[in-house]
Amino acid sequence: MARVLITGATGCLGARLVDTCLHAGDDVIAIGRDTLAGAQLSVQGAHFVHHDLTQPLPARHLYGVDTVYHCAALSSAWGDPRTFQAVNVTATAALLRIAQQAGVGRFVFASSPSIYANGADRLNLPEDAPLPKVFASHYARTKFLAEQLVMSSDNPRGMRTTAMRPRAIYGTGDRSLMPRLLAAMQRGKVPMIAGGGALVDITHVSDAARAMHLLGHHPAAGGQVFNITSGETLSFGQILQTVSQLRGLSVREVRLPYSAAMAIASVLEGAHRIFAPLREPVLTRQAVASLGRSLTLNIEKARSQLGYQPQTTLQQGVQDYA
Repeated sequence: MARVLITGATGCLGARLVDTCLHAGDDVIAIGRDTLAGAQLSVQGAHFVHHDLTQPLPARHLYGVDTVYHCAALSSAWGDPRTFQAVNVTATAALLRIAQQAGVGRFVFASSPSIYANGADRLNLPEDAPLPKVFASHYARTKFLAEQLVMSSDNPRGMRTTAMRPRAIYGTGDRSLMPRLLAAMQRGKVPMIAGGGALVDITHVSDAARAMHLLGHHPAAGGQVFNITSGETLSFGQILQTVSQLRGLSVREVRLPYSAAMAIASVLEGAHRIFAPLREPVLTRQAVASLGRSLTLNIEKARSQLGYQPQTTLQQGVQDYA
């Protein structure tokens, strides 16, 4: 039995990872900010600790821990760059330092494939694909900086570090991908940027959690980065059609050229910075890039080196979410 600590344990990925680790027989310390969700984790058998990682985590929580799974992050297309830096970079650096001092054996980081986005179609990207000189969002920039901190901390004679880049996580507990799509569908209009033909390989949260747990145990994972998806490549239009059929929703597709959608998003962002800086615009440049440009990942490295195999199809995943 391993003793593990999971940050972001009340979020989508973190909560499923808690469940995965408990079923594997691990002793789980779950760090999170949502006390109601934390109470449910306690019922499941985890040791819940209410904590905001922008404040130092007491070292006592790391003593005797074999593996840290760092899922906590500010994941948004909108926000103050100082907050992204504090949550995604500074907090990660502090957690790494405390974990090293406490003698933790492994540190597994949930990074993001948003760091690949450069405004062009990018298909079947391996982990060593070139990265843009300027990142598409504060989220992508700070996740890259955090990943660099994690990977530079790898020590074959001490704490081994690993990062995974899971593409577009959805499923039970999802507060981003499916809720945004369903909200647009329920309004009756869904923007089909560039015709809805952009390709994406989304990841069900159960696949992401299994992959992350695997990275915490596999001897080949140390010092490496792995792409993770559910193995299906679909267009945004196909995803929309699948969700609408399963949910019984009829939607009107509003077709927008990529350049027009980006111009609208730029205007909306400018207005929000002046009049409503705390509220995310209904359309952001990051959303336009995500919906209007293809981005798919090659997961052969995870398959061949770790034995990772996706298990959840889009239809199964949407039914699970519903």
